[in-house]
Amino acid sequence: MLAITVCIVSSCEKHDDILYFKSKCVAELNGQTLIDQTPFNIGPNSINTPSLIASEYTAEFYSSLSNERGGTPLYAVKIILFVNNEWEYLTKPQIIKYVKIGESDDELASWEYTKYCFDNKISYATILSYPVYESEIVKEGEFEITSYDKEKRTYNGTFTLHFSKGTLHGEFSTNLN
Repeated sequence: MLAITVCIVSSCEKHDDILYFKSKCVAELNGQTLIDQTPFNIGPNSINTPSLIASEYTAEFYSSLSNERGGTPLYAVKIILFVNNEWEYLTKPQIIKYVKIGESDDELASWEYTKYCFDNKISYATILSYPVYESEIVKEGEFEITSYDKEKRTYNGTFTLHFSKGTLHGEFSTNLN
């Protein structure tokens, strides 16, 4: 029990007398600083962000950004990467570009576009704006892992996403242990 407690506390840091997981994302949008760092919690309903789910040919990054640590989310970022070569996203910046589907100039609904991209292994990103729950497809962006340790499951990186409200620049560090 003591070993588990030490392990859990070592994966946390304290701010204003509150324990937070070490994983965090800090972003800037139109001069406003946003942060994602989850307060320490354990339970079946706990969701800790930012998160990165990494495998040989895919990576899924999630971040829920607010004005303050543990605050009410303003934007939820979701980036899904597909690569042709094993672990390629760890060594090369990944470009996210909107892909026009079909002949029509009409844009697909967000869920239709993301399903098409997922089925056809096309990298994409979405940004969900709160409190209206409006999901938007990112037209272009970049995601880069700047350092990593696969054994310790730690990843650091940056992203830039262009969408209707401006350009979101972010830096993140994830500690998946």
